[in-house]
Amino acid sequence: MTPKKSLLDFISEVKLIVKPHSRHFHILNLIFLFPLSLFLLLSPTISNLFHFFFTKNSPSLLPPQTINPSFLLYSLFLLLLSNCGIITIIYSIFHFSHHEPVNLLSAIKSISTSFLPLLATTIVSQLIFFFISFFYGLLLILLIHGAKLFHLTLLPHSSPFIIGFLIVLPIIVVQTRLEVNWILASVIVVVESCWGMEPLRRSAKLIKGMKGVALSCILSYGFVGLIVMLNYLSLTRRHDGFTECWFDAVLKWMLILTGSYTHAFVMLFKIAVTTVLYIYCKANNVEITEEVGKDYVSLPFHDDGKVSLVV
Repeated sequence: MTPKKSLLDFISEVKLIVKPHSRHFHILNLIFLFPLSLFLLLSPTISNLFHFFFTKNSPSLLPPQTINPSFLLYSLFLLLLSNCGIITIIYSIFHFSHHEPVNLLSAIKSISTSFLPLLATTIVSQLIFFFISFFYGLLLILLIHGAKLFHLTLLPHSSPFIIGFLIVLPIIVVQTRLEVNWILASVIVVVESCWGMEPLRRSAKLIKGMKGVALSCILSYGFVGLIVMLNYLSLTRRHDGFTECWFDAVLKWMLILTGSYTHAFVMLFKIAVTTVLYIYCKANNVEITEEVGKDYVSLPFHDDGKVSLVV
């Protein structure tokens, strides 16, 4: 049984893997995560430009209550970049950690075998959360109408903000719990070639005993990514590309590109930490003792921060 590690230990392990192959990960970052982050930061500008070209100039082209087709294409494009980035980084981290040769072409080729399984698993997980939220909403409606029927007052003397927070809090708790239990699902899809409910069940099984690290990873990288995103969104919110002088526009674009790359690297490290966490959980799981005599490769973690292979 390998010793338990903290989030900082996993970050150190990721640095040991990424540093010798920094060029490989920089290229993957530029191809997939950087455009994803850039388009997320530019979403206010893209919305303004679409409004300028289509709504203002030709109001009849887009009725007020029609679903925006460009928004659907935009969402599909972001989904494509996100899944491709996740797959190539997981594939690279996993094989580099086992000292197996990986090049840019082989990493990109892994998309063809893992994209649809990862998409299907994502849809399954979102459907589960949707139905949980749906039944919670029905229960809440029944509770409110029942209270009115019996002339009861729920949470008297409370502000709307407190009431809203108490209503949303159970959903936040459920979503966080699901994210912790399923944090390894994307890695399992890529590494173990399974999809649907199986990666979700496998993740919930493997993450037992390491949920604290999983929660720390989700909260830490989520907080850092959110801060970076909100800071740079303030630059793009009023940027329409027409009314600013050239100096302000150039300065803002430099800051936007810098912020996009920073946010992309935050995403890359989160994916890499999750992959290393999977390797640790797999090595620390009782499955290892059941596979004695088979050709099994694991990645033990030592207290000195070095990584070695045991076959």
